Amino acid sequence: MLNHRQTKIQFESLATLQVIQKQAYQMLMQGLTTTVFSMREWGILIYLEQHGQATASELADAFMVKRTLISRNTWRLIQDNLIQSQVNQTDRRIVRLTLTTNGQETVERSVRQVQANLKTFNQSHDLEKLTKQVETLSQQLAKIN
Repeated sequence: MLNHRQTKIQFESLATLQVIQKQAYQMLMQGLTTTVFSMREWGILIYLEQHGQATASELADAFMVKRTLISRNTWRLIQDNLIQSQVNQTDRRIVRLTLTTNGQETVERSVRQVQANLKTFNQSHDLEKLTKQVETLSQQLAKIN
């Protein structure tokens, strides 16, 4: 059973983890500022690039959102010829999404652009803050064990 001190340390660790998540999110948003993608669209493209293919339900599970929201995001990406849908011939209810050739090229270009954007921002200060938060979290987790 956890005592009061351990519970306090766990809550502190959770708070630190949330700060790390917020800082990482802000850095990524800075990187995406000159692209045309929302955070979720970017996530879908990267997910498909890493996994090769996925259904809307798989994407919804991965991003912890409703399938209808993913469908709205994927529809725009299909319209922009970045992803394509392929109906399973044996079970027409299953529709797989994959990157198009244009989508693959766009992801590669956008990754370079995001990296370049991050270099132009005050990245060293942000990374320093992030590193300190990760160190703090590591120390807090060590106290729990």
